[in-house]
Amino acid sequence: MIDLLQTSLLWRLLQAISAWFGRLPSGSVLCGAWKTSYIRSVFRAAGESDAPALHESFFERILQGAKSRLAGWEGVRACVLQSVPGRVVSWLVRVTAASKSLGWLASGGVTGILLTVLALYSGIDWALRDVLPLPLISSVWDELLLIAALFFALWQRTGVKKAEPSRTTTLDIFVGAFMLICLALMLLISPRMDIAVSGYRAVCQYLLWFFLVSRLLRGDGDYRRMYYAMLALAGVIALHGVYQYIIAVPIPAHWVAQAEQSVRTRVFSIFGSPNIMACYMVMFAPMAAGLAYSKKGWQYKVLGWGLAVLMCISCLFTMSRGGWVAMAVAILVFALLVDGRLLLLMAVAGVASLALPFVASRIGFLFTEDFTKANSNGGRDSRWRLGMEYLQNFGSPLFGMGFGQFGGAVAMQNQIHRSYLSYFYMDNYYMKTLTETGYVGLFSYLAMLMGLIVNGLRSLYRSFRTKADGFYAMSAGIFAGLCGTMVHCYFENIFEEPYMLATFWILAAMLLYGGLYRPKLKQI
Repeated sequence: MIDLLQTSLLWRLLQAISAWFGRLPSGSVLCGAWKTSYIRSVFRAAGESDAPALHESFFERILQGAKSRLAGWEGVRACVLQSVPGRVVSWLVRVTAASKSLGWLASGGVTGILLTVLALYSGIDWALRDVLPLPLISSVWDELLLIAALFFALWQRTGVKKAEPSRTTTLDIFVGAFMLICLALMLLISPRMDIAVSGYRAVCQYLLWFFLVSRLLRGDGDYRRMYYAMLALAGVIALHGVYQYIIAVPIPAHWVAQAEQSVRTRVFSIFGSPNIMACYMVMFAPMAAGLAYSKKGWQYKVLGWGLAVLMCISCLFTMSRGGWVAMAVAILVFALLVDGRLLLLMAVAGVASLALPFVASRIGFLFTEDFTKANSNGGRDSRWRLGMEYLQNFGSPLFGMGFGQFGGAVAMQNQIHRSYLSYFYMDNYYMKTLTETGYVGLFSYLAMLMGLIVNGLRSLYRSFRTKADGFYAMSAGIFAGLCGTMVHCYFENIFEEPYMLATFWILAAMLLYGGLYRPKLKQI
């Protein structure tokens, strides 16, 4: 802590001030006041190389007290390990590790299993909610997982024997500030507190995964475990999407306009929505390309590019125009960061896709009179315009209408103002944030995303200096997918789905690990 403080800008500023006071005439009034002041000791400490006064300061005593309290947890850890639940968990991990088929899952211990579950978050959520008839578990499993992650994050910190680099960045401040601002807005603008709490939870609960995953990741092995597990799940979902297109899975009639006769189906896989399916592919297609660049073996390149192409094709079959724009942005960002030659390939693929009848139909429909009418009567343009009118007439432009009041899933489930409001999804997560939280909430939300971009670029820059180990390409893939997702949120309420919001911030934590958190820069 002392070394960190003495190399900071604030410390150097204190040294300069101390030196300036030292050059004052000895008989001056200012010099006399300075010598007898209470804060003189602080400036004296700033001017000394070893700063002994700092070691005896109030803050240093607090730090030492915290360390002693932390050491007291060793007894608690021992009790937990010796308890019946602790022994059962240890036994299960040992049995799983001895299995030939599941040994990889337990190779990272309990924390490794937890991180793997997080990597497969969307698939597990789908299985529990839509496949298994277990409503009790499906309604609380993500909260239980959050509690388990918090417990193991604290468990890891109490078991640390030596000091580790801090996992705190300015993004932590932005995320925490956004959550606090939303909490204040919830308490300030709440026609119905129960609905407001549900709306706040839908927005902020899944941001906690950023804090937890950034602390749970212990090393490169954990990072790669999550990266590969996420790609495996996304690859299976992409393959399922292609299968749905081949069999022409039935879809609701309102998913396609009557003028788009060449569109025979839209794939959605396990998500139930082509737009969410497209965004999921946007997240992971650049990561698959990053895998191809991260390894020198031909098998990794074949696997990486095969997955990337499969995900792009599956995204194409969703017929989601917003998803296509987001995928183009993600590929563009990845190409600029990793390999500029991909820009030519991207251009060729874009021109070739226009020759496909369903692509030409979906894009050509944008320039017809039918689209103009549809967009103005129930389409995105009319929804955004009506949402702004509701904000002006029934809410506060500065503070919004309140959480769960309009524009999102919680509002659609309750519709407490149906007597004078027409309820619908805003089809724009930023507009939905604006209607609920006003310009104060939207500004803090955009500041949080800007903090993610800035810290992501910092992480990429640091990993670029050691890109021989492949982390730069993988981190660039994550960053490109996140950028594409942020673009897609302009066209859809992507983060209304909890697993999409959780996955986004889990990936954000992985991105920062790749360049800012890594304890050792070595190949694993």
